[in-house]
Amino acid sequence: MKKRLMAATSVAASALLLGLFSATPASAATLRGQCSTTGAWGGITVNNFNGATDRIDFSMTISDTSADGHHARIRLKTKNHVGTVKNWSWHANYGGEGHDERVVTYAHDDSGIFSVGIQVARFEGSTLLNSCTEWTTAS
Repeated sequence: MKKRLMAATSVAASALLLGLFSATPASAATLRGQCSTTGAWGGITVNNFNGATDRIDFSMTISDTSADGHHARIRLKTKNHVGTVKNWSWHANYGGEGHDERVVTYAHDDSGIFSVGIQVARFEGSTLLNSCTEWTTAS
């Protein structure tokens, strides 16, 4: 009985050690988000998001959805480890109704990037007329 208990303990310890040394890191997620407001639609894709990081590579698309003489804009929004929101610069689409603009770029923040979102808006000159905000989810 004592030998069987020792053998079982040895097997369990070996399995535990094997699990510790062969554990795989958490896989990276693809984040996606989109929203629409009167006259504008936008979306974002962030590939290989590993959670808390200081840099993300992403693409955004902004579409003008209305022949109203206004233009559409999109911007990145991020949250750091304490939830402080950072609003990044706007990217505009002046192409008119049915025109899409795609932005492929990156963001770096020494405070960390824990959440990613977008704000999509319709503008008249530099005046924001209406907007929507959406935070991404993993897919």
